[in-house]
Amino acid sequence: MKSMKSMKKMIRMFAFAAAVCVLFPDAPADAWRGVLGWTYNAQYPISSSVAVAGELVLAGDSVGNLHAVYAASGRPAWVYKGTYSVVGRPAAADGRVVFAQADGTITALSLANGSLLWKHSPSEDALANTVVDGAAIGDGKVFFVRGDGKMIALSAESGKVLWAYDSGQELRSAPVFSDGTVFLGEQKGVFSAVNPANGRRAWGGGAGGPINTPTAEGGDVYFSSWDGSVHRVRIKGVVPQWKAGAGDPVTTPPLVGKDKVFVGTANGRVAAFSKADGSARWSFDTQGGTVSGMPAAAEGLLFVGGGQGTLFVLDAETGVSRFVFQTGGGINGAPAFADGVLFLGSADGNVYAIL
Repeated sequence: MKSMKSMKKMIRMFAFAAAVCVLFPDAPADAWRGVLGWTYNAQYPISSSVAVAGELVLAGDSVGNLHAVYAASGRPAWVYKGTYSVVGRPAAADGRVVFAQADGTITALSLANGSLLWKHSPSEDALANTVVDGAAIGDGKVFFVRGDGKMIALSAESGKVLWAYDSGQELRSAPVFSDGTVFLGEQKGVFSAVNPANGRRAWGGGAGGPINTPTAEGGDVYFSSWDGSVHRVRIKGVVPQWKAGAGDPVTTPPLVGKDKVFVGTANGRVAAFSKADGSARWSFDTQGGTVSGMPAAAEGLLFVGGGQGTLFVLDAETGVSRFVFQTGGGINGAPAFADGVLFLGSADGNVYAIL
């Protein structure tokens, strides 16, 4: 009986692998094939984006736990038990991981064993406490935004507050550190470049709606807005390069690829633009809810999660669907791709490794 079950399992795995080979007929043996490697069950919905730090995959759940899983096997390395939903993408650097919880708690842990290094606890002001996106690490600091419109800089070593930048309106998108600058998208339609040393705004731009987390790459910064626009600005000299329109409110940070820029929209579309001039290249309809997680790109493919729980794998050049993977819950965070493996979190409580 046991051997019969094993045989049936092997047949199912063979059939699945054969189907994938049809989808990727010309793929080399070591290319991404869409085969499920392992599944880790967190017991609660995965609420954060997935991050990869060395040999560990990091993901947070809806009750505040941060899970560290070995990338090679899916076995748990450690679990830190928090109290509120983990938001944004965990940020790892210098042997530590920093993550945000929805109540405003910012926590730093040792990557090696998950032990607590420091915790920044929120004040009693409910509005100030609110954090809806993650933190960034750079210049020896941790940067995050709060519901009262302030971006806070903490010491990465101790968690001590170093400065606060006041935008004057609620902030909902995580900052990003790049090129010696903190880049921030604001709800009032303002894009800001902030000096990490003192929290003073150095320069910026604008759009007609709330701006998502910017993306800096190759001396340029890209930002998108809920007004449907996508922008590219040269950092040195602050020179606008182009402005494009997605046709729908843009809900994700721009993903900058080799020659294209990709965004997701509130109406379930993924749009691709030329990196050189911003011209529209293609659009794909996930036929689901809002695309809330930034796509990932690798090996000529674009990986995007839909609110209905479907992972779509698109040809990055054409936007044609090459593969779908169905989970049991919404995919609300961004996936991560590392060493030939896609790591994906779902509201069904699982983290998936797809080879």
